[in-house]
Parts: sequence; structure tokens; C-alpha cells
Amino acid sequence: MSRRLVGVAAAVLLTACSNGTAAATLDGRFRSGMESVNGTRLHYVMGGQGRPVVLLHGFPETWRAWRKVMPVLAADHTVVAVDLRGTGQSALEKSGYDKETLAADVHQLVERLGLGDVSLVGEDFGGQVAYAYARMYRDQVRRLAVVEAGVPGFGLESLFEGSYHYRFHMVPELPERLIRGRERYYLTRFLCGGELDCRRASIDEALVEEYVRAYSRPGRLTAGLELYRALPRDAEANRARAVPRITMPVLALGGEWGLGTLPAEHLRQVAEDVTGGVVPGAGHWVAEQRPQELLARLAPFLR
Repeated sequence: MSRRLVGVAAAVLLTACSNGTAAATLDGRFRSGMESVNGTRLHYVMGGQGRPVVLLHGFPETWRAWRKVMPVLAADHTVVAVDLRGTGQSALEKSGYDKETLAADVHQLVERLGLGDVSLVGEDFGGQVAYAYARMYRDQVRRLAVVEAGVPGFGLESLFEGSYHYRFHMVPELPERLIRGRERYYLTRFLCGGELDCRRASIDEALVEEYVRAYSRPGRLTAGLELYRALPRDAEANRARAVPRITMPVLALGGEWGLGTLPAEHLRQVAEDVTGGVVPGAGHWVAEQRPQELLARLAPFLR
């Protein structure tokens, strides 16, 4: 796929779906919808035809993290990109940000949409949710792809000391008080690796602005930080229920300048059939920074 086509598709997807419009069409192949599931309401964007693939984002992202890969995957698959609970256009909730609850949200959405067995692709926290889903509903998952994500309880904790944001975000209330009113500054530096010019990090500045708007809304930053605060519970749940290991094929990818081989090292402890890999030229936000390189590994795996 050419860089021009990726860029055109991304621009269409980025601008076509307006906030609060539950049935907006995206380049004629995608639609936006809402479903009531598991005591909340989830927003999703769906399009394409074929075996279903569910895309799950991380923090501080929304479904738009996948906008560059969705048009390509939709050629062979029914693609569903989800706003996790509390994120984007999905409902804001006071609780339920542990990965098992988020996985149950997505599972009920899959059932409501009548998708049947699915393949899951998750980046960052979306990878942790995808693993929880595969562990909980293992006979309903064809394939699992985890991008730039570790597994709580199986080595993720080793990152806490080397990356300031884990422990900072896990402190109750303090991060919100320090970041509120400075969301643009904080999230720009967070997304762009300490840079205020995101072009150097190969991240679309319009996308950063979209995330800033999304997480500046009342309560939304707290919802995102609750993903971190749930990590001790996630680790306990994973350790308690990791046996037997999942058996579906797993693709575990890290960015060259991100987690590297760590996702594969973690997943091999909890899954039997793991193919690892490193995406060249990518940092942490692989789907945004190197979509072509990601698709070169992801598309054949899903087929």
C-alpha cells in the first residue's frame, strides 16, 4: 500500500466522524454506532466484509488510533474499532476499568453485533484488554495480536521503575490536579516522546489535538488514568487464571524504539503459539507511526 493511500484514508477517517453522531459514515465503508453493554454504552466504528477483527486502543488514544490500518484490513475483514469504556464517545463510568471488565464490555458488544468468533488486535492497554478477552473467552477468539503491550503479572511491573508515568498515573487524584488545564502540554509530550513538535515523532498533530479534546472533557482523564490504577488487580487476575495457557495463534509485536521483544517475552508465558516481532522505525504508537510496516505483519497473520 502506498504512503499516499494510507494518508488519504487516514484523513478521511480522522475527519468524517463528528462527535455525538452515532451513525456517521466513514468513506462509505464505515459506520459509527452505540450499543448498551455490561451496564455501560460503547461507541464503535465498523466497516468492511469478512471474518471479524476487533481493534482496541490504549491511553491516551481513542478508536482513531487505528484509522490508518482500518481501510486496508476492511478489504478482507469486518473491522470493528471500539472506544473503550470512558473513552471517546463511549459512556463515562466511575468504575470498571480493570481489564477483565473492559474485556466483558467488548465481548458483549461482539455478541450484540452478531460477530461470532473474532480476531483481536490491541495496542498498549488495548493489548492487555485483548489478552484478558482471549483468556476469558478462549473458544471464541481465532487469533490474537498484541502490539506494544506487556502482560500484568508476567513482567509488566518491571517497567514501573524505568517509566515515570506508571507510578505517577497510579496515584489517586494527584495527576488530574496537576494535568487539568494543561492537557495539551502534557499529552503532547506524552505522545511525542518528550517532544512538543510531534512531526519528529511521526505523529499527526491533528490526531494529538483530537486526543487532547477527548481527554479534556470532564472525567475523561480520570477514566484513562484508572487503566493504570487497575494494574494491580489485573496482575492478580492474570496470575490466578493464566493456566491453562491460551492456545490460539498469537502475534506479539513491539516497536524498535518502544518495547521491542518484550511483548513476545510476556506472551510466551501465557500462550502456547506465539510469533514475536519488532516493527522497524516505530516507537510506542506503532499503528500511527509505522502503519505500513505493521500491516505487513498483521494482515498476513489475520488472513
